[in-house]
Formats: sequence, structure tokens, C-alpha cells
Amino acid sequence: MRRRIAILTAAFAALLAVSAVPAKAEQKFIVFFHAWSGEMDPAAQDVVAAAANYARQNPAMQVEVVGFASTTGSRQSNLYLSLLRAQLVSDRIAEAGIAPARIARVGEGSVNVVGTIEEARRVEIVVRAP
Repeated sequence: MRRRIAILTAAFAALLAVSAVPAKAEQKFIVFFHAWSGEMDPAAQDVVAAAANYARQNPAMQVEVVGFASTTGSRQSNLYLSLLRAQLVSDRIAEAGIAPARIARVGEGSVNVVGTIEEARRVEIVVRAP
């Protein structure tokens, strides 16, 4: 009887160890843009490809694409530009084989300005568990 209990305890411990394996970590990728631009340079395309690759390796994770703009220009134009950038990046991620249903996108305009004006012109790609 003790031997059965020991075997069942060992089997239960092994099951717990497997289910306690942590999920892949959230990963953030940042793409920078030039002023008043919605075009990606080769370095930005490499970042988007890396994000898509990470999402492909973690099919249970969702992709959040958030566009930002600097404070230069009107609030409305910055909101439009940030959404255009987010759309461009999310389209590239979808073209790389990630289902559009896994991708959420939003344009934040000139809110959340961090660092320099150049750093504000960005798209953040966050791959995370739903």
C-alpha cells in the first residue's frame, strides 16, 4: 500500500511540475518612424519580422499593436498618423502569417510621449497571453 502511495505521489508531483511550467513571457518590440511618415525602413521591417516570428512561435498569445505620434502637429493629425502606423505594422504582421483575429491595433496619437520627439514616433508591438 505504501509503495502505491509513493508511486501515485511521484506521478502527481510530476504532473504538477509539467503544469507549473511558466508560459512564454510577454515580449515588446518597438518600431520607430520618421516625422510625418508612415513608411518603414529596413530596420523597422526587421523588428516587425521578429515580432511576427515570436507570435508564430507562441500561437496562444495575442498581438497588440499601438501607434504613437509626437506632439508636433494637431491632435487630430497625430491621432490619424498613429492609427495609420499601427495599421501598417499590423498588416505586415498579418502578411507574415499571423491570423488577423489575434491582432488588436489602436492609435494613441500624441499621448504617452516618452523621451525625445523622435522616440515618440513609434509603434509598440506587444505579444502577450490573452
